[in-house]
Amino acid sequence: MGSSVVVFIIFTVICLSALALIMLFAYKHSGKPHMRRRPNMDVSSAHAPKTGIYVPPVSEESLDYLKVYELPWKPAKEQPREYGPELQKVLSETEEISPLVTELTSQMNDPDGITPQSMGKLIATDQGLTSHILRTVNSPFYGLAQKCDNIFTAIVILGYNEIHRIVMEDRVKKTGIKPSKEQWLHANLTAHIAAYLVNTSRVKVPLGTLITLGMLHDIAKDVLYQKMPLRDGAEPPSDPRARLQWEVENYGIDHASFGAALARNWRIPERMCLCIEQHHWPMFWPYREIGKISPDIINELTFLSLADVAAKNFTQEIQGTYIGDDYYSSVRKTPKMERILTPELVPELKRIMKIGVEKE
Repeated sequence: MGSSVVVFIIFTVICLSALALIMLFAYKHSGKPHMRRRPNMDVSSAHAPKTGIYVPPVSEESLDYLKVYELPWKPAKEQPREYGPELQKVLSETEEISPLVTELTSQMNDPDGITPQSMGKLIATDQGLTSHILRTVNSPFYGLAQKCDNIFTAIVILGYNEIHRIVMEDRVKKTGIKPSKEQWLHANLTAHIAAYLVNTSRVKVPLGTLITLGMLHDIAKDVLYQKMPLRDGAEPPSDPRARLQWEVENYGIDHASFGAALARNWRIPERMCLCIEQHHWPMFWPYREIGKISPDIINELTFLSLADVAAKNFTQEIQGTYIGDDYYSSVRKTPKMERILTPELVPELKRIMKIGVEKE
């Protein structure tokens, strides 16, 4: 038995030594250390083909995506806080928006705390708003099989996002602003797309904030165009970059900056005012530059800008991504409209389009 054990031990040692020599030989002839990979492999090219997640451009050697920002005109980053007499008059004549907007946005930003009961209780404090929601819910557009007679059921059937958009539409009307069909449609499409992008992204942002911003980001367009009509009846260009320049030349301010002024008058939280003010900046400056200026809101800006551009593509006002790949990749989205306007999303957008077309 003793000799057998000795033989077994010698045999085992020889086998292990041979295996070690084979691995050493393979290691030397491979030209690179075994199991050595770049740190980013597990979140980039190693997994991209399997997950379809778009990877942010991280190489400083290839900056072709920055060419989209080489533009002959850009808006001023330093925005005015004082306005001329005519603009100040328009601001003072616009009614304040209901504080309920801010309260509802805060509720929506707490996914663990919001319930149909808590949202319904807040909405029920305004009888006129409650009646408006029930009329809207029971309209032919939603095609409910049975009439909905209370706000709690309406919330359960339509969901928080849809009710939030209906509330925002009603509260904006109460300020005296009458959005055109075009602006009503764009606001609702943008809010819906923004909510969808947030829900399908790993990047966490306050959903209530995004829906509110989707409804309010272009609110000043109607205010400027209706209350300060141009004498020659000139129409703004459809290209969003050219439109901003046209507004600055004709009004002395663009709709994003004036929209922020309205929001501040309404005592909307400052971070949301900044989002409204800067929501077109991703079309003019790269992500890393705006990220340094506004690090606290860069994710909200990205989602809002993506939704804004996608909504305009859906209605065929523009074609193309308009902002650099760096913004799309920062929230793990591929910079292609067909990857944003997915088959899952499009039917809901068509429903909103139908409402917009038939809206009086």
